[in-house]
Amino acid sequence: MVSQNFLQNSFFMGSYPSYEDLPTDTGSEIAFCGRSNCGKSSVLNAITNNKKLAKTSKTPGRTQSINVFKIDKDKNYKIIDLPGYGYAKVSKSMRADWGISIDNYLNKRKSLKALVIIMDIRHPFKDDDLTLINWCEAKDLPLIILLNKSDKLSKNKANHEKLKALEVLKDLSTESVVISTSATKKDGVKELIETMVELINK
Repeated sequence: MVSQNFLQNSFFMGSYPSYEDLPTDTGSEIAFCGRSNCGKSSVLNAITNNKKLAKTSKTPGRTQSINVFKIDKDKNYKIIDLPGYGYAKVSKSMRADWGISIDNYLNKRKSLKALVIIMDIRHPFKDDDLTLINWCEAKDLPLIILLNKSDKLSKNKANHEKLKALEVLKDLSTESVVISTSATKKDGVKELIETMVELINK
């Protein structure tokens, strides 16, 4: 069993340009993905309580490789930070390379236990997001939808967006959870950690 504070000991393991370069496919992994402006690095720093774990940048699309974080040096649990998608200012060939890396990881990685899709709560469910949701459904992979940057909306509006998200996912047969988060204010972080603990303990 893993406990609530199991993410506190996370550390950067390496950055891998392609699927073939990744560490051995063993243990349990939870992957984080999202559009390039969704605040993914800030979420990773918030759940690990380490502001320096994942590099944040004002320039979207900075994550170009698959970044791997070991959750605990004594256990085989990892967080996978997949390249951000949907950023228009990178070349088509680079976007294609990212797509291949993500596709290979999602389709081949046996230690993948769940996928966290992070969306800006103000602009959720873009085509790329829906593609990943449909993929999780086809693979029967547990799915966590993070509606991030909830501090940018009023509480009523944020709750409304969460209800709309639940409506989008209501017909899925695979396990799914919707969480409103603010990485800056730490809103929803505890719920996300609890959900990750449940998935890894299964």
